[in-house]
Amino acid sequence: MKIRAILLAVSAALLLAACGGKNADPVADAPQVEQPPVEAVEGAPPEDAASDETVSPQMDPLDQVEDSCGMAALQAYIGQAASDIPEDELPEGARIVGPDTQVTMDYVPTRLNVLTDEDGLILSLKCG
Repeated sequence: MKIRAILLAVSAALLLAACGGKNADPVADAPQVEQPPVEAVEGAPPEDAASDETVSPQMDPLDQVEDSCGMAALQAYIGQAASDIPEDELPEGARIVGPDTQVTMDYVPTRLNVLTDEDGLILSLKCG
């Protein structure tokens, strides 16, 4: 029984000794490296540029990118009901996307997305 108590005491002492090293914080022992100043990248937006939180509510109903999905042919329908677009005028693979519509996030440049409001009125046309 005495041997058990001695072994238990020695084990506890070893565990405590292992945890109580010189400095338990390895980050404090790491050498400090001075960071060079950050330089502005040419073409980067200025620091006071609008962020995602300050985007203007006005938006361009057509993407300002290459029309790879045929959206220009349907721009006359912006502001009208999506159901007014004849099916034969919609490109193959086009999708009508309402505010609560779940869509995949894959980008297909030839796919037309007709974005509508809750009443089904076309807000914008986007490729992707």
